[in-house]
Amino acid sequence: MSFKRLNDIRPMEKPQPIEIRIVKKWMAQTKTQGAVKSDLCYQFVDKYGDGIEATADAGEVEYYDSIIRLQSCYRVTGYVCTKARDFMATVNHDASLIIGKKARFVPTDNLEIPTIYFGFAHYGLLKGRVKDNSLLNGLFIHKGITILNYVTI
Repeated sequence: MSFKRLNDIRPMEKPQPIEIRIVKKWMAQTKTQGAVKSDLCYQFVDKYGDGIEATADAGEVEYYDSIIRLQSCYRVTGYVCTKARDFMATVNHDASLIIGKKARFVPTDNLEIPTIYFGFAHYGLLKGRVKDNSLLNGLFIHKGITILNYVTI
């Protein structure tokens, strides 16, 4: 069986089977038109290290806790692809997943899937994000003197 790479998922497309590890779980609250809405959120990662956010109904926490566990791997079908949130994004991805009661999580023992997710930014994005270049290159300039900032591990 072939699995779709998380990086290739697009909003509103027909879902295809994915193979993932669940690396993070949290509750998110959003305020829309004066009402506060809670979502149960998960972060998925695939064997390529790509990540995507998935949301579920916060009222169904017990149901999801009974079928899926953090740091476990699954083959997932029956999800819905939607546009990613414009705010509080946890991964740099155009799409996110909605998981409901029709979603199926089949446990798998895939050791190729990372246990953590890193959202690395490519060098072109860094200039606009960091005001102090010493944070990027390990150089610290104090009163005209360049000090190398290395940490021994």
